[in-house]
Order: sequence, then structure tokens, then C-alpha cells
Amino acid sequence: MRLSYVIAAIEEFAPRALQESWDNSGLQIGLPPGSDECTGVLLCVDVTEAIIAEAVEAGCNLVLSHHPLIFKGLKSLSGRTPSERAAAAAIRAGVAVYSAHTSLDSTRGGVSYAMAERLGARVLHVLEPTSMTKERITVLCPRADAADVRLLLLDADIAGATAWHVDRDSLDTTERDGIPESIIAHTPLTRVELTVPSMQRREIVRRLEGSGSRLTVQVQPLADHPDEYGLGVVAEFDKPVEMGKLPAMLREAFGTPAIRASQAALDSSRPVRRIALCGGAGGEFIAAAEAAGAAAYVSADIRYHDFADRRDGIAVFDIGHFESENCAKDIFYRVLCEKFPNFAVQKSKLENNPVIYL
Repeated sequence: MRLSYVIAAIEEFAPRALQESWDNSGLQIGLPPGSDECTGVLLCVDVTEAIIAEAVEAGCNLVLSHHPLIFKGLKSLSGRTPSERAAAAAIRAGVAVYSAHTSLDSTRGGVSYAMAERLGARVLHVLEPTSMTKERITVLCPRADAADVRLLLLDADIAGATAWHVDRDSLDTTERDGIPESIIAHTPLTRVELTVPSMQRREIVRRLEGSGSRLTVQVQPLADHPDEYGLGVVAEFDKPVEMGKLPAMLREAFGTPAIRASQAALDSSRPVRRIALCGGAGGEFIAAAEAAGAAAYVSADIRYHDFADRRDGIAVFDIGHFESENCAKDIFYRVLCEKFPNFAVQKSKLENNPVIYL
């Protein structure tokens, strides 16, 4: 399996264009020069030396993580920090590292959706929507050139920069407007359609037009659907849950041994029908959860003053950062196994929460 194919599948589900401006989702470390063969994928939340060693032992030369290995930037590989040591270990072992961080948080079906699913709640809408316009690129080319066009679209450089979806070919298309007569004459045509983030369109079109293949590229703007993307979700239980039962549900669903909560959580008989959730550090979205009519908000890394300012009203639950995002491995696993049923994909067996509870 080519590494570029695996990256394309990840970015089809979680486009890099969705990441926050401060983030560093994407390919962190590539395979050695001249190599694009992926032997297997190991899934994790954080990349460490131990994870790289586990990947080598399992015969996987790609580590797919939620948190970026290279986040604030590495100025050296002297081995002074855990990130430097992990990066050096990956390079020495010939293991690639790809991270899908806020791109996975903001995509439809991402981390917050998985949190709601674990609790048995139905997602209504995104908590904090973000806007990402898309465009449909239609490539019309002779059928004989279709394979070359596909290989171009799955080129490693493009795969590392964008996400796309390749539709089924229309082998007998009659859409000939704008196609040079030299192509139309006695030439069976193939249509390949791609849906891409607008910011990536220029590079893809440039690659296509410079490929040397006889093709015509058409671009169609698509309507923006901001509610499909964003951080956090608002969800509902089919039947109201008593506030007093919610902590036990959270411990069972997320495996957290301790939960920090606001005083509103003490109202044990209060019914909770609508709930908001956000994986990772989501304290900034408490107000949005209140505005959405949620009786409870589940996230992590909540500050003291966020608890203090909400002694009444919405109940705020901090289940832990790792616990809230550990489901990222389940998402990765499902996406890759559905795309490549016979490919070696496995979750780390050694990873544990760097935070311990005493």
C-alpha cells in the first residue's frame, strides 16, 4: 500500500484545511527518499519513542497520531526533549509520522461526534461552526489517460497537501462543452470528479494542467455548509438522564478514574436531555454550550474560574484531556479499515495516559 494512498484516505475524511491556524496537522516525518510503500499503520494519541519502537516491532512504518509530534517546531534533534527523541527514533527506523489534530476535531464524524456516540446521545449540530468552502473539480480526459490522471491525483505531494474524493467514472459522458475538438474526435472520454477545499484548488489544477495528459479541467464552486464542520457538538439523549447518573456514565464511557465538575452537577435529580461535548481543551466553548440550551457540558482542561463562574446553570464536567480524545484511535481505525479492508491497521497496545490520578 502506498503511503500517499493512506494519507489521501485520512484527508478525505479529515481535510487539513479544517485545522486551526495555530495547528500543525499533516505529515510530520516522511519515509526515506525513494520509498512510498506503507507496510502497516499504528494508531495512537501521542507519538513517543515507545510508540515508534512498538510500530517497528509490529512491522508498521507509519504512525498515525492525533496530537502532532512536531507542534511548536523543532530547532534541533539533539535528543534533549521527548519530541526530539521520538522524531530522531522515527527517522532512524524509517517510520513515517502523520498527525490529524484539529482537522479530526472539526470534521463531521470527528472526535466530539465519537464522544456523543459513546454516551448514546444523538448529535444535533456542531457547537462552534467553522466555514470551509469547497469546489468540485471535473477532469475530462481520454479513457486511455485515466490511469495516469488517477496516479497524478494520488501523488504523494498532493496527498500531503489536500484531501479529495474520486467519484466513479462516467465512461460515456456527453458533457463536451469546452473540450477541444482534438480530444472529442473519435475519443472515448472519461470523467473524474473531485471535491476539494477551495484553498487547495489552485495547486491541484496546476498539477493537472502541467501533467502533459490531454485533459480539460472544469471548476464549480459548491455551497458552503458551515454547520457540517466545527469544534464540539450539541447532542440529545432519547430519554432524559438524571444529572446524578451522568458521572457514572462518563466514567464508564471514557475510562476516566476522576471527574472534575462544577457545583451545578450536584443537582442530582435534574433531568439532562441536551448535552454539549468537545474533545480536548474546550473551556472556551462553555458559553456556546449554554446558548445551545445544554444542561451539561463535557470537555477537558477546564480552568478554575470557568468552574467558579458557573455555580448555577449548566453543569460542567472535565473528564481529562487524554480520556476525551482517546476515541481518535477508533475513528482512524474505522476510516482506514473501511477504505482498505485487508490492510494492516492496529491500535497501540502500549500507550497510556501521561496524567496519573493519585
